[in-house]
Amino acid sequence: MEIPHTPWRREFVVAARDYKGCLFCNLLAADEADTNKLILHRAAHAFLILNAYPYTPGHLMAVPYRHAARTTDLAPEELREALDLCCLGEKLLRRAYGCLKVHGGANLGAAAGAGVPGHLHFHIVAQPAGPLWERCKSGAAPPESLEQTHQRLRQILAAM
Repeated sequence: MEIPHTPWRREFVVAARDYKGCLFCNLLAADEADTNKLILHRAAHAFLILNAYPYTPGHLMAVPYRHAARTTDLAPEELREALDLCCLGEKLLRRAYGCLKVHGGANLGAAAGAGVPGHLHFHIVAQPAGPLWERCKSGAAPPESLEQTHQRLRQILAAM
């Protein structure tokens, strides 16, 4: 995977060192107005969310509601639904950005690089086609605001 230079992610890396609790559990417990800025879709056992510090526009995560660190800690229906949301995320990104590639995966534990090691989550990362990808690689600034990404993906999701 070709990862663009993303200096805007430094804020997350620095803040994550001192973060108390679980980012995902805290988000779910937050005010609905706050979560609507990031959460794209809620299902019975998992949700699809924008990464607040994306590598590329549309960097999504599929997250089970239940706080579990490993795939083996989840019930089959929880894991299946999280993977179904990965598929939905891929469809959204391909329609929204005409992706050259879509990368997916999970970092299982801190040693594997998980930013939130105690709460399993799956990343779905787009490599957009054309000028947007070139802006991603330059790393000067995020090529699209979270608000623009959220609106773009919400419109496509509503039409599906």
